[in-house]
This record gives sequence, C-alpha cells and structure tokens, in this order.
Amino acid sequence: MPDPSAARCIRRLPAVPLPLPRESLLSWLGHMSSVYEVSRTSMATACGLLRPGDNAARIADSGPTSLVYGLSDEDVLRVEQATGLSGDELQAMTWMRFLGTAVKFDLVKSAPRNLFRVMKASWIDPRELKFCPSCVEENDGRWPLEWCTPWTFACLRHRCYLLAACPECDTPLPGAHINLSQGSCHGSEKHRLTDALLWQCGAEYKKWKAPDLYDEVLADLQKFLEERLAWARPEAVHLRGVFADLAAMADFVFHVGKPENIEGADPVVADGFTDFCARSNQGAYATRIAGPKPMAQTAALRIAAQILFSCDPWSAARGIVDFAARPLPVRALPLNEAWRKRPPQDTTRLLTRIVESVRVAAPSVKGPNGRVLR
Repeated sequence: MPDPSAARCIRRLPAVPLPLPRESLLSWLGHMSSVYEVSRTSMATACGLLRPGDNAARIADSGPTSLVYGLSDEDVLRVEQATGLSGDELQAMTWMRFLGTAVKFDLVKSAPRNLFRVMKASWIDPRELKFCPSCVEENDGRWPLEWCTPWTFACLRHRCYLLAACPECDTPLPGAHINLSQGSCHGSEKHRLTDALLWQCGAEYKKWKAPDLYDEVLADLQKFLEERLAWARPEAVHLRGVFADLAAMADFVFHVGKPENIEGADPVVADGFTDFCARSNQGAYATRIAGPKPMAQTAALRIAAQILFSCDPWSAARGIVDFAARPLPVRALPLNEAWRKRPPQDTTRLLTRIVESVRVAAPSVKGPNGRVLR
C-alpha cells in the first residue's frame, strides 16, 4: 500500500523543491523523497508521477513504461496539479529534452518496447550513471541528466572526471535510480563455500575521490558538448548531426583504434582504452554486447573529435587504419561487416567519404606466400 504520509507532507509543505537546471527526473524524485522522508514510490504517487496501482517500474531508470523517456500530457497534468511545476520544467527532466540533439527523433513515435533500443541507437544507456562527488555533496545528491550520457565525462567546475565505479574496489554503480546523497558502494566479497561475508566496501558515494582532469583536449571537448547539450529546441535540432558524427567516429575507433592513438591523454583515460583494446583483441570489438566502460568511451570520443574536427577527416581517419589500402588490415573486418549491415545514421557529409570507404572496402589478409586469402 502506498504511504499516505507523502501526500500529507505535500499538503502541509506546499513549497516543493524545484528541480535544478538540467536535473534528472529520477534525481529530483530521489531528493523529494529524502526531504519528506518517505519512499520514492510514495513520493512519486503524491507528485502525480504514479497513479494508485501503477507499477513502480514507471519510475525506474529504463524499461518500456519508464517515465524517464518522457511524460504524456496526462502525466504532465497530474504532476502540474500536485506540484505546481510547469510542463516544460517536467519534460526538461526527461530524455525528451535532448530530442534532436543527443537523442534520435525516433523516440517520439516509437512503441514502448522499442524506446530502450532507440536510446541505445543514440549511443545512450539510460541505466548508466557517472557523477562528480563534489557536485553531489554541494547539491544534496541531485544530479543532471547529462551524467547518464557518454557526452558528459568530466566536471569542468571541479576539473575532474566523472566516476562510474568505486575508486577503491572498482565496483560499478548499480544504476541511475540510486540515491547519491545517502548511498554507498555495494562492493563485497563472500566465502566461495559458505557465502559468509568476508569483506564489504561501503564507501559513501559523495566521499569518492574523482581523478583530476588535466587534458586540455578533453576539457575543450567537454565544453563544446556541454554548450550544445544546453541548446533548447527547436533551435538545436540541426545539432543532431554533431552527436551522430562523434558516435560514428567513436564506433570507428572502438573497432580499429590502438593504444598509441590515445597519446597525450590523462593516464586514467589512456589506461581505460588500453584495457578495452586488450579485452577486444586489438579492435575485434568482442565486448560489443556489454559495451565499453566509460573511460574507454571518453578515450574514443577524444580520438573521434580529433578526426572529425581536423582539416581533413578522411585523411585523419586513414591515419588510424588505411581502409583505402589493399589488403586491408584484418582488424577492420568487423567494422566493415557492421557498417555494411547497418551504416551510421543521422551523420553529416563530413563523414560520407569515411563511411562509404569502410562499407565498400574488401578486408583481406595475405597468406605466408603473399597470396591474398580474403
């Protein structure tokens, strides 16, 4: 049964905590539940996000019924009446705010079962979260929606990288539904025979130590991306190509990049990409299903930006792998197969020559006698 105390609190204290600029719906809801000391489900019901009898999956970080993808007119009306927030403020806390920039337009017309697939096609996993511990402490655990995207990887205010895993035990964050102000690392170790708890981390999220940001290339890229994510619709719709180009070039890097391509990056980023290359057998991209870790994504974005924003993107891409050569390096085969099956979407003409060169290439290798085998 929903806890009626949440509704009583709302009536007794009409000053609802307003969302911070660019705040996530889940973050705002978590903050509200902490302020009124009730469960998230009860607070969601009191705020109109849930109707009596609704499944709590509607306030999860993903899933076909999750409200993080966007609110219906009926949802907006209920929340407006309960909280006084405007429809624009509410939709700005969902993925609808990035429609036409970081998120594909398909999100509007897709069936619920396809929403997560659209987000993944936009290079975003709504379940993932990175954060700046200093920002979390300053804002009572509240965080912006950008932290759930690969496009925000550093905090320029505190000059540090965002964290997606415990710096002590490397345990990943459980998801974007967590309470960063009160939560702690859930990393632990059990006895392999008795299941007795041998060790538990328990480090508070807001006390984690984030790596410092010194790399000016990434700092400039983060500022560039932040400015474009902050643009409001409809003025921002033409920016979709910028994010699509970077995502395509990052995919290119994941397939054919090598550790030497990340030269000059901060060690935490370079090490993340080196680990990725080792796990994926130097570009075979064996971890495609699981997806690369955030630091590897950041490294790929760094290399992708250097290609895309060069004077000649095609020549810059050939500096990583010469897909115009014959025979083509065998590590380019997975990329050729992937882009022949499904070429990058929403990209601009800057990438036309690169995409077509990869797609029409005939990857081949030479045998011991020099004969082309493929």
